[in-house]
Amino acid sequence: MPAPAERPINVYRVHPLTLWIAAFLALALQTFLPVVVPAAHLLDLPLLLVVYFSLMRRSKVFGTLFGAALGLAEDALSHGFLGMYGIANALVGYLGAWASIQFDLEQFLGRLALTSALVLFHSLALDALRRVVVALPPPFQPLDLVSIVLLNSALAMIVFQALDRFRRPA
Repeated sequence: MPAPAERPINVYRVHPLTLWIAAFLALALQTFLPVVVPAAHLLDLPLLLVVYFSLMRRSKVFGTLFGAALGLAEDALSHGFLGMYGIANALVGYLGAWASIQFDLEQFLGRLALTSALVLFHSLALDALRRVVVALPPPFQPLDLVSIVLLNSALAMIVFQALDRFRRPA
């Protein structure tokens, strides 16, 4: 029986300045956009960057550390407890990098499905952390959850297309 052919795994990099500018813009928009547009609290731009860069780099360590760093920065700029977004984004970064190794995510539908699943996981992880750590369970609102997943997944496809212009093979 012949050995199964392994598919080549493409790993991409971006210039570090691009990474820093994208992270800064995402954090700035995440902080100031809900002040201007109240419905913008449903969007999570730093989470989308964690998903994109962990898919692109295909490194579990990078995905986890980048997710934790961006999540902690998001925590520092928000009015919540420090560490909630850090933990949730670190888990998303790890799972995104793991999935990018296991599955072919170069296609639009693969990215969309994984992004939707990771946004859903992120929302549920944050809800679970709030219930366990804060012991003040927020009311479960399924319509908000569906809105968050749909809006962030749609925005992710736009953000991913824009960021694809800056990537280069490693």
